Amino acid sequence: MVSKWTTLEDSWKVLDSLADPYVGIVRREYRKLRDVDDVWGHSYGAHGTDSKILFGVPSNSYNGGGSDNAAAARLAAIGETVERYSAAYLPFDSDVVCFGSQKELEKENKRFIGYKDWELYAPTQFKDPIFPHEVWNENTKLWWRKGTYAKTNEEVWTPGQLIHIANHTEWPGDTNIGHATSNGLACGITFVEAAISGLFETIERDAFMLTWYNKLSLPQIDVNSSPRLKRFYERYIKPTSLRLHLVDMTVFSGIPSVLAVVRNPHTNLAPFAIGAASSYSIERACEKAAIEGMYTRTWVKTEQRLGNALVNADFNRDINSFEDHIKLYAGTDIVKEADFLTSNSTLVDVNQFKSFDDSSPDVLWNSLNDHLYEKGFKVATFDLTSPDIKDAGAYVVKSIIPGFKPIDVLYRGRMLGGERILRHSYDLGLVPDPFTIETLNPVPHPFP
Repeated sequence: MVSKWTTLEDSWKVLDSLADPYVGIVRREYRKLRDVDDVWGHSYGAHGTDSKILFGVPSNSYNGGGSDNAAAARLAAIGETVERYSAAYLPFDSDVVCFGSQKELEKENKRFIGYKDWELYAPTQFKDPIFPHEVWNENTKLWWRKGTYAKTNEEVWTPGQLIHIANHTEWPGDTNIGHATSNGLACGITFVEAAISGLFETIERDAFMLTWYNKLSLPQIDVNSSPRLKRFYERYIKPTSLRLHLVDMTVFSGIPSVLAVVRNPHTNLAPFAIGAASSYSIERACEKAAIEGMYTRTWVKTEQRLGNALVNADFNRDINSFEDHIKLYAGTDIVKEADFLTSNSTLVDVNQFKSFDDSSPDVLWNSLNDHLYEKGFKVATFDLTSPDIKDAGAYVVKSIIPGFKPIDVLYRGRMLGGERILRHSYDLGLVPDPFTIETLNPVPHPFP
């Protein structure tokens, strides 16, 4: 039972020990300078150790964190480094992984999240000669990773390459069925706190994917309807002279979700950037999304100033990483393709939103799971904590919701499968007709 939230001081005691230039998971960290048009907060960069040397699988080397609190920003950077490092660690313990086909798991009476549950790709995508993945069916041989259904505490298995951040080639004999990202991945001092953070990310990214691919123009949050948001805006956003739009994406899950769109109306330097967040309340989601959007714009400025913007890009050839998505929108003409995100001028009062009880991690976790379960969705968690991180006193957890759309990276491997991306907006009454693969937004998304 986790009856109280971990304090900043307690988090510091654990995560600070993981940052050391000689033996740390974080080998280098630094504070970033704030430009005159950056959010009035704190930002840290962190470089991770070479996990390829330690356990044979490379992990993301550059990570970062931002917050209105300097200590929280540093811990966010360390935590992101730890989560990417730990998620690259592949356990080959028979208690948590097994090798075989979906049909074989079924014969063993194992519960699993299979290809019909993930719904990653549309059948027509496999006909494209440049499509990077193979067909996944009940006979495909894969490494499977054990997890737990949060609501029922039942054991469940799913392909390890969709959970761990590692290329399928790191799993001996695995079939290339997809591409995992940090979607739903989080570090926390307790398991449930990490799981909550990961769950909010899963919800936020599903909402954005539907908004983008369905080209939806959703209402915006009225900052003036909340004294808290008004103070936040006056303190952190207004001094930048940038325009902030807070787009309401709550409709997709019923959990407060916001897309922050940041615009520079003065020059062509980083004219556009986005951030997104889900949280227990619409006000907290707005704050988190706004801070992420502002720091994403800082990244856009860096790429643009270095001359890395992707101009006249060949999407299939040039869009291979999140960095490429940022470079594509670094002051290029394609920015106008995102104008639909803020074309709806309808304002929504914050008092119209339901908040979830966050009095303790357990209370919030249970209420979120109850809400999703009532809507027909099961949350599954996977403990990806590597042995050294567990010894240090932290957890790394991947939270997924089968059927929710994860953020995609490769343009030629966009995740266009399943009914949710085609029908959910229609079922909610947001569009007059269901979508087809051909009518989905063909432009690469700008998500970092």
